[in-house]
Amino acid sequence: MYAQWFDRTAAKDLDGLLEHIAPDIVSYEPAGPLQYTAIDDVREVCRRGLASSPGRIDFDIPDLTVQANGDLAVAWGLDRIVANGVESRSRGTRVFELRNASGRWCTSTCRSR
Repeated sequence: MYAQWFDRTAAKDLDGLLEHIAPDIVSYEPAGPLQYTAIDDVREVCRRGLASSPGRIDFDIPDLTVQANGDLAVAWGLDRIVANGVESRSRGTRVFELRNASGRWCTSTCRSR
């Protein structure tokens, strides 16, 4: 899933980025209203992020750690984003659920700082 996020960020594929985001996501961001509680809000945050750079945006998490148990997983690490030649880092923590209806992992909670 993360490899897809990294590739879709570079391709500026907004729909692809949101493919594994739960419709009822709760996302905490370091700017703006701080808390977003629906997929449409997260879509807008992602849209603005992709539009912020005229060129490629590279996103990865070099020290990604994932712990999973049953239908829940938690992932964390230092997000690294390079846009317009400028690198930035932030701490990211995400909670994933294996949703039975889709049979896929979905992000249900996200916190960046």
